[in-house]
Amino acid sequence: MRAIVTGAARGIGRAICLRLARDAEGVGGVRLVVSDQHADELRSLVAEIEALGGQATAVIGDLSDPVQPGRIVEAAQALGGLDALVSNAGICIPGPLATYDMAHWDKVFAVNVRAPLMLAQAAYAALKETQGAMVMTTSISGTNAHEPLGAYSASKAAALMLARQLANEWGPQGIRVNAFSPGPTLTPGTAPAYASPATLAQREGRIPLRRIGVVEDMAGVVAFLLSKDAAYVQGVDLVVDGGFSNTLMSALDMSGWRA
Repeated sequence: MRAIVTGAARGIGRAICLRLARDAEGVGGVRLVVSDQHADELRSLVAEIEALGGQATAVIGDLSDPVQPGRIVEAAQALGGLDALVSNAGICIPGPLATYDMAHWDKVFAVNVRAPLMLAQAAYAALKETQGAMVMTTSISGTNAHEPLGAYSASKAAALMLARQLANEWGPQGIRVNAFSPGPTLTPGTAPAYASPATLAQREGRIPLRRIGVVEDMAGVVAFLLSKDAAYVQGVDLVVDGGFSNTLMSALDMSGWRA
């Protein structure tokens, strides 16, 4: 497989890259262009991919820069074709909307919405040629409002609609486009939120599967969406949250109800 993965240095993105490399180990290896702004971690990821028999090229930079998506896809030309694009990079800057800084708003939307579109546009011809696939990492925040994540939630809602729109427009060209929405997931970025045993227990208690997701859960979903097993899956938002999104009513006090 020849693929681009953004937001690759840490967390879900890193797990996706390593899953693709392991899946291709012994069968020709994977060829990846990996992008992130965390240079040292990105270089160590390249070494891990190569240790698994794959090839990887690092493109370091910030996706809020409108030049970056084109640089990433240009680097992928050396792969000799492109089978997959995983638009995983994301940013969250919390804050109340009543006083939210417009510079922060613009940056959140630049990374979470504009960059996926620009990546898709730049990769369109290559994906059309190979009948390839695109996967966008969105969030359950895109369908569930949550203070103080107003800007993040709005951007992920826009990203979800972007995935559906691309799926409709590009399906006739044989390009599959899907999204997946992680729920509570343990990553380097979220680890401080789960450092307290009490907080961890409270959050796990709200999830039907009674555990916080791990990055390997998300990587497996992406591997599926890129695979031939998902050949007839188009325009979906695959929610990966242990059932958490279905627990709205369980948060209510239902003690007054009787069967």
